[in-house]
Amino acid sequence: MTNQKLRAGVIGCGLGAYHGYAYANAPEFELIAVCDLKPDVLDRFFERSRITRGTVHEYTDYHAMLDKENLDVVSVATPDDYHVNPVCDASNAGVKGIFCEKPLTIRLQDGDRMIETIERNGTKMSVDHTRSWVPLYQTVRQAVRSGELGALTRIVAHMGGRRSMLFRNGTHLIDAVCYFAEAEPVWVIAAHERGLEDYGIEYKGEGGKDPQLDPASTLIVEFANGIRGIVNSAKMTPAIFEFDLLGPNGRYWLTDAHCTAWKTDQPEGAPKTVTAPQAGGFQDYMGDTLIPAVQELAQMVWNDAPSSSPPRRALNTLEIMLGALISQSRNSAKIHLPLPRD
Repeated sequence: MTNQKLRAGVIGCGLGAYHGYAYANAPEFELIAVCDLKPDVLDRFFERSRITRGTVHEYTDYHAMLDKENLDVVSVATPDDYHVNPVCDASNAGVKGIFCEKPLTIRLQDGDRMIETIERNGTKMSVDHTRSWVPLYQTVRQAVRSGELGALTRIVAHMGGRRSMLFRNGTHLIDAVCYFAEAEPVWVIAAHERGLEDYGIEYKGEGGKDPQLDPASTLIVEFANGIRGIVNSAKMTPAIFEFDLLGPNGRYWLTDAHCTAWKTDQPEGAPKTVTAPQAGGFQDYMGDTLIPAVQELAQMVWNDAPSSSPPRRALNTLEIMLGALISQSRNSAKIHLPLPRD
């Protein structure tokens, strides 16, 4: 480890405002530069990130930023379908660590290219599936790993509200299922909400601004270790985000704020309420939630620490979402994973 601060930059200053805040408030970093194609987005960046304008360099061309600023770490917070080139270009430019917004991308070929590039260059990378760094989720996963529920068998995940969209927010829901399952997905079955049955097999959400362009969907996902996930995103329901984790010896019901626990006296027995794992939940301001993520990225760069949200798991999440589109297009057929590449 070194005491020298890592030089950080942000590409994409919408959601990137929270990344900028995290770098500016993590002692491991110095925020050097930010970049966005749109001047008005740059203008709003400073208010949203709570950073004083003039303290960082501003660019409208990320290639120029990479050429001039000798950055150690870069966040890529561009729209979903524009992650691949900034990630690959930053990696090829010698950046040591990358923090990429979710979903990883919207096309499998782009995801494959990103992973091939960073692995070839030895670039460290995490994907912003934010719950991976929330202490409550980490504590519950450790309890599951230690066998508190027995071997996990089912994960029931639900997301409600108008933003319950398969790609935009569903990527968080599905990736969290993968986070707890800790195995490769092997098949998916899906059924979209009414009115979007003919959505097709390509994501057309245009960055998630319009919920009508991104379907809510109900999925069944089977993992290689036998865990089965039932994933439900439902508009026209209350805005909630929750998980039910079940094994033969108990159950954890988990939200972004708390966990409730039940245990059985014997496998498959009657559950009784017990003391649940406790830790901090989501911060009110997203930038504060991202500070642990960028601090972990510093440890990945300095000490080869593992990522809590690695790009290969993000690729699994993308495969599940794209597999769900294919399943719906085939009358909710079972779609085996990984998907073929054209």
